[in-house]
Amino acid sequence: MKKLLFGLVVVCSISCTKETKTYKGLPVLKTSKNKVDVKLNGNWYKGAWTLNPEKLKDTLYLKSIDQTEVLVAFASETDSLFYGVKENETYEFYAKLKDSMYAHMLILREAYAKETIAFGNTVNSSLQIKYIKDKEVPYLKDLEKKYPIEPVIANKISDIDKILSVLNWTSCRWKHNGNVSPSKSDAITILNEAKEGKEFPCFAYGIVLKSQLENAGFKSRTIYLKAKDVETRKSSPGHVATEVYSEEFNKWIFVDGQFNIMPMLNGVPLNAVEMQDAITNSYNDLMFESLTEVSKREYAEFVYDYLYHFDISLDQRYLENTALKTHTFAGKSNLMLVPTGSKNPTKIARWNMTLDDYFYTNSLRDFYAKPI
Repeated sequence: MKKLLFGLVVVCSISCTKETKTYKGLPVLKTSKNKVDVKLNGNWYKGAWTLNPEKLKDTLYLKSIDQTEVLVAFASETDSLFYGVKENETYEFYAKLKDSMYAHMLILREAYAKETIAFGNTVNSSLQIKYIKDKEVPYLKDLEKKYPIEPVIANKISDIDKILSVLNWTSCRWKHNGNVSPSKSDAITILNEAKEGKEFPCFAYGIVLKSQLENAGFKSRTIYLKAKDVETRKSSPGHVATEVYSEEFNKWIFVDGQFNIMPMLNGVPLNAVEMQDAITNSYNDLMFESLTEVSKREYAEFVYDYLYHFDISLDQRYLENTALKTHTFAGKSNLMLVPTGSKNPTKIARWNMTLDDYFYTNSLRDFYAKPI
């Protein structure tokens, strides 16, 4: 079931003639190498497609969360082809290598798999999450002295403007590097080492953003996102971001320091679970607010797979210089929100990690209780 060359624009090389380049009725991309560059929606990936003439149909599978066309280009050192690829459409062409060898190429855009997930609302009255009482905490005062956030939010009136300003400040401190960790997982250490030129993963943005939002007068927490197949996934099984409580909106709001993004739907900022539902069921109306230019499609496609299990620490305070003990519940230090009917994950094979310090809940009211 092929739909041949739907929406195809063929761009010839500078030296091409007016003759149509075809082979067996299909367009031809000329190349002298066995790798061609691929461009997806404005981003070039050098040498991304290795040509294999021995394959019957060498297929590139595309998925896009956006319903619009995916713009795809293929370029060799002398030639190029461009496609506007629609969902559930198939496109074919040939790549002509030296010595008149032809590789049969196929592009197939599949539907993006989305899943509506459900949670309960039963309240566990004994369950509590501990937050700071106010920002007059020795650690936060030290952070404010070294990295003042008050000037960043000066003259900002609404919660959204304040949160976006702190989010933008945090996002600009260093470049993301998923392979390097700070020497200690606290905001001052991370910012000190970032000032020296070091780069850090997503969890570092989550930690710094939490602390700076607290210095801006908000209750905040680091949130860990985990994929549905977190137990067995061979690639990265999760992502780390931040949630902040807004008294103005009377709700928790998700913010991602790595990507400088806050999700909103119809003028209302969303928490992590609401963002998953919006991507699934209200994508066209969903917006990602930011003080910089961001790609809605790219971020949605990145984060969506991780929006299944959600967890936080039950104690969001700073206890280093106090006599307080870390708060736990039922002997557990962390709270994980799991969709109704799903298995509680107990391990992460990729990290050789067991999840034995988690209290599991299906309740949104437990996980998103107003901080006290």
